[in-house]
Parts: sequence; structure tokens; C-alpha cells
Amino acid sequence: MLKSTIAVVAFVAFAGPAISSQFYPANSLDSVALIGPPAEPGSVEFDMEMFTVLWLQESRTPEQMAFVQKSVDLDRFAPIVATGLLDVDTQVLGETLEQIIDEVRDDYNLVKANYDIPRPFVINDAVEPVATAFPVTSYPSGHTIRAIVYTSVLSDIFPEHSEQLEALGREIGYGRVIGGVHYPMDVKSGQVLGDAYMDVIREQPAYQDALSAIRNEKSNEALPVTQ
Repeated sequence: MLKSTIAVVAFVAFAGPAISSQFYPANSLDSVALIGPPAEPGSVEFDMEMFTVLWLQESRTPEQMAFVQKSVDLDRFAPIVATGLLDVDTQVLGETLEQIIDEVRDDYNLVKANYDIPRPFVINDAVEPVATAFPVTSYPSGHTIRAIVYTSVLSDIFPEHSEQLEALGREIGYGRVIGGVHYPMDVKSGQVLGDAYMDVIREQPAYQDALSAIRNEKSNEALPVTQ
């Protein structure tokens, strides 16, 4: 079903306007203060975070491992919105998602660098990651933030599917803990930050313009009268 849906969407996608406006103005949030400091390695709180990672590793199923290895992209969410994608401009949708993610990534990478918490598998050799495992800083979870961006934008376009989209977005976030590449605190902070990013983004005229273009909405301006 997914492959056929994406194939049809690719066929009907029309060339939309180039996305050039800013969706998340720099420094819109004090992102570091918003999520606060994580538990520090060596603390009791951090030990509990690591315990959760190891416990989930022992209990994870093959189905869960397959789930967490999937990419966070439009294909991941397409089965939920299904044929609704046939009624929108998927090129503008893709461009909008890419630019939003690029802009918020610039911000959350600074937050990661500020807190500089190593990944679970870097600190503990007993952790066996099954998801994408880069030894970069862990807090907050960028995958979780990106999943919230997808969830939120698609929910704004397809509100009838918002509950299913949100459930999948949350599952993707916590899958990063199951996969051994994040702590629970990374996911929770990513959820807070992702929601805050989207609150700012939804206030931007550029975002509302993009939604109109994605939905193929026509301008309300009257056509000139010809004699």
C-alpha cells in the first residue's frame, strides 16, 4: 500500500513555489533554558536513565527493532494520511518539511553542544544500539524533534488524522530509547522542544502561506474585470 501511495503521489506532484521564507526565526526561544539541564553521568538520576535503556534492550522484540531502524521521513507517515496526499501539492509539502527541519536543527544542535551528554552506547559497553548510532551528543533527541515536526505539519493539513499521527510521532521518539541510542530524558526534552518550535512556526505568515500552497488553495483576490 505504501509503495503504491508514494508512487502515485510522485506522479501527481506539481511544481510548487520555491520555499524561501523563514519558518523559525533564529533565537525565537531560549531553548537551553526551556528544557533545562539533563541528569549528569554519575548521578542517581542518570543511573536510572541508563537502567531504563538496558531494561528495554533486554525486553525489545524483533518488531520493535525493525520499527526503530526506519527513517523519519514522509514515507513513514504516508500510510496514515494515505490517499489524502493525492489532494495536496507534495512538492511544496516536502520543501516545507525540509526547510523547517533544517532551521530547527540549527537550533537544537546548539542545545546539544551546550549540554554535551554522551550517548548510552558511548558510556556503557553493555548497550547494543540497533538504530542509527552516531557518537554525537544525546540531549535532546533530534529524531524526536523531527518526528514532532512531521506529526504537527501533517496534522495541520490532515486534522482528521491528528490522533494517529501524534501516536506515531511519540512512538518514534521512544523507539530511540528502545534502540539504545537515547535516554528517556532525551526524548522528553525533544518533545518539549519540538512542540515549542511548532508553536513559534505556526505564528509565522510564511508557514500559513505554505499550508495554503500545500492545500492548493486559491487566492481570495478578485480577478480584474475586463471590458
